[in-house]
Amino acid sequence: MAFTSFIMLFVVCLAFLFFVVGVTLYKKKKTTNKPSILGVCSLLLQLILFVLFFSGILEKFNETVANIYWLGTIIFGLVVGVKEIKRNIIISLASIFLSILLAILMFLMLLITSM
Repeated sequence: MAFTSFIMLFVVCLAFLFFVVGVTLYKKKKTTNKPSILGVCSLLLQLILFVLFFSGILEKFNETVANIYWLGTIIFGLVVGVKEIKRNIIISLASIFLSILLAILMFLMLLITSM
């Protein structure tokens, strides 16, 4: 229980940090760029993965396919987040944050299933 609480505290601190950095950089730049199609696709894939995970539909998938989709979404989100950071800071920080959150969830699932 203590390890899970530590992970949740870490995620909350990380979310607050991303929020503060995003607002600071957004106010400093004062320009709004249209989000790219890659950024929107990255966020859409990550949100679909969250819905599939928490609704229990992801359990019904083949384990290999689910792992490939999960890792592909994490890597795609990180790459797009880093690549698009100069165009749209909000989309890129949200994509990076969701990728890190998905990686932590996968790590916790691996720890739980290995017990």
